[in-house]
Amino acid sequence: MLPANKAGDADVVDWKTAVCVGLISFILPLSAQQLPDEELQANFSGYFDNFQVSVIYPNFALTRHLSESTAITGRYLVDLVSAASIRTGNSNGRSSEGEDEGEGESVNTGQNVDVVTAASTGGGRGEEAFKLADDVRNEFVLGINHLIANGNFTLNGLYSREHDYSSRTIAGTISRDFAEKNTTIQLSFVRSWDKVFPTTKTWTRKVNVETVDATFSQILSTRLLTQFIFSYTKADGQLADVYRTIKIAVPDSIIQYDPVHPYNRYRRAVANRFVYRLNPLSSITLGYRYYWDSWDIRSHTFSGLYQRHLSQYATLGVGIRTYFQNEAFFFRSVYAAPERYMTADSKLDKAYSTDLELKLTLNGSGEQGILPFLDNDRLQYNFSLNWYRRHTNSPDWFTGLRNLSAIYFNVGIRYKL
Repeated sequence: MLPANKAGDADVVDWKTAVCVGLISFILPLSAQQLPDEELQANFSGYFDNFQVSVIYPNFALTRHLSESTAITGRYLVDLVSAASIRTGNSNGRSSEGEDEGEGESVNTGQNVDVVTAASTGGGRGEEAFKLADDVRNEFVLGINHLIANGNFTLNGLYSREHDYSSRTIAGTISRDFAEKNTTIQLSFVRSWDKVFPTTKTWTRKVNVETVDATFSQILSTRLLTQFIFSYTKADGQLADVYRTIKIAVPDSIIQYDPVHPYNRYRRAVANRFVYRLNPLSSITLGYRYYWDSWDIRSHTFSGLYQRHLSQYATLGVGIRTYFQNEAFFFRSVYAAPERYMTADSKLDKAYSTDLELKLTLNGSGEQGILPFLDNDRLQYNFSLNWYRRHTNSPDWFTGLRNLSAIYFNVGIRYKL
């Protein structure tokens, strides 16, 4: 129940109208002419799956304004990984594009990369899992946000490192409002210079990634917004995970080969999202994404999100995402003889997945008088819980399973300075 409004029913209508804008802002970016709030953020996230992968990753961010037109943000994240594959000497580098059943028999080989967070992963459960992490990744980000004429420019630098992989990244975005802020055009670029140095090899190799995104956002009416996105990525270098091996049977023995992927990969995607205000307190977002690349993978992603303001202080969201893809042109479940390109990555096989999300946002206010920890109007609490399931036609190289089931969550606090 909402608290009584001393100003009368007219003011109740006004705040309902205001929160509709808030619902929309969960999906579409802020106006290009706005700086992010000065705030301190702290998040604690976790990922656990039936592939014996456990990851926890706390992160902290601080945003301060240097002037009325410039803000800076610093962020630190650490992945603490517990992984059966790492303990057996089969830890991973990076995952490829794609999305796992397998109540079948398990073969004793290696482990998967966390497809949800893109962090290197492993397995382990219980209190002992993180007392001594099998792998740790540290990530540092420093960014600047500057207002320009009718727009906004951001530039971020990122550095991350783990035991067998390092990454240096620069990312920039320029956005501009048109037609009295009813239209926003945004261009983004990302350039990464990565290095992979597997513990089982004596070499170090490079991975270079360049991404360009273009986004067009349009307010179509007081109830409907739409967003169109195009993305292009070029990657080259050591794109195969050499911890995974390919076994080929020959007379009287089995020979293990390192995987060999094409040196280049060109990825493209187009997406469209609609945000529709159902009533003054709720909205629904529907999205579709089509992806295709030079490895002949094609995928379709459908998503939906329903959000509702339970009160002035609480917003609930329920979402679903489904994904379907075909296999890469060089993927084989079994190789009869060595080929030019070979892979042991089941995520390059035909696959489909489902992701269910539940999230809750609580805004502090001294007027709510219900929950003591919400008395400070500078505080915001964010909670999310996801259940994820993926199926691939071929089994995972380490667990021998075709179905991956995972739970991941986030608990976050934002404090406005």
